[in-house]
Amino acid sequence: MAIHVILIIRALYTGLFTGIVIAIPMGPAGFESVRWTLLYGLKQGILVVIGALIADSVDVMLINFGLLDLIETNKLLEVFFWLLSGVIIFFVGSRAVKSLKESTETQEQILEKKEIKSKPLLTGFIINFSNPMTHFFWLTLSSTVIRVWRSAGRLPYFVYAVSLLVGMFISLFAINYLSTKGKKFKVPKLSGKFTSILSYGISALGIGFFSYGIYVLYVYITKRV
Repeated sequence: MAIHVILIIRALYTGLFTGIVIAIPMGPAGFESVRWTLLYGLKQGILVVIGALIADSVDVMLINFGLLDLIETNKLLEVFFWLLSGVIIFFVGSRAVKSLKESTETQEQILEKKEIKSKPLLTGFIINFSNPMTHFFWLTLSSTVIRVWRSAGRLPYFVYAVSLLVGMFISLFAINYLSTKGKKFKVPKLSGKFTSILSYGISALGIGFFSYGIYVLYVYITKRV
């Protein structure tokens, strides 16, 4: 019994530490959460983070049933995910760029608009779930680090998986919180430039993902010819 309790405690702090570390190099959903935080407030940015972590949770559950192995074994499915991810991320980024160009209102006036405040949770989920790297990341992690905890029993594995996601939330929350603190020490013009860079960066990621999908499709076709 004592060994089992120690194992659960280890799963708790190891999961938290791993989650905090792996969330620091942000992906598209992380950058989008920071953009929402700078434009619409910390609450909206955190909702994007939560949406992205819901997508991660779905991945963890799917991996347990082995459904995501299809992405590794089926090249056409991999191509589809890359192309879909590119289109969605580019769409989100281009909308952000367009809104920055068209908007001449103050931040308070922007926040009053219903369409601006809507769907941050869905935005985070779609960006993260449509990103093929999200699935490949969890497949890799599940075949290495997580596999150890899966073999340790259901409860330690559950504690580790939940702690991992909580650690990722803590890290992304801290990044978004610090971005609001940083904005207070900058003039509004510099903050606007930063959010503009993030918007263009998200669009560029979308183009990159779509282009890579075309490349994977080209390699697949040339190998079959």
